[in-house]
Formats: sequence, C-alpha cells, structure tokens
Amino acid sequence: MGLAIGGVIANWFGVLIIYINSLQDELYGIMLPIACIFALISTVGILFAGKNKKLAGTLIITGSILFVPLGLIGVFGAKK
Repeated sequence: MGLAIGGVIANWFGVLIIYINSLQDELYGIMLPIACIFALISTVGILFAGKNKKLAGTLIITGSILFVPLGLIGVFGAKK
C-alpha cells in the first residue's frame, strides 16, 4: 500500500502544479476543481484501505485517472 500512498501524494503535487498554473492561465483555473475532486477520491481510497481493500483500490484507481502519468503510481500501488 506504500506505492498507493506515494501515488496519492504525487496526485496532490499535480493539483499544486495546476493551482500554480491557474494563477496565470484561465484554463488551469477551470481544471483546478476537477483535479481536486479526483485527488480527494483517491485520498478517500487511502482512508478505506484498512477496512475494505477492494473499495480502496477502486477509489484510488478512479481518483488517479486524471493524473496520467503521475496517477499510474497510484494505480500500480492500488493493484497490490
């Protein structure tokens, strides 16, 4: 599950990059709420990891779809 946690952290770095770019470009401002929602979905997946691994893996994979190639770290970690 350590790889999945690393993937979720990478997703939040992706959100940070989108936020920094949104200060200069309007398109990133539109993408920012969507990126936050996806990162929150994968974060909720990490919180469910102790109780239901299948649900946690599904949430992490779903939340990591937007952050390709960063999200692939979370996908590979969730499959383990």
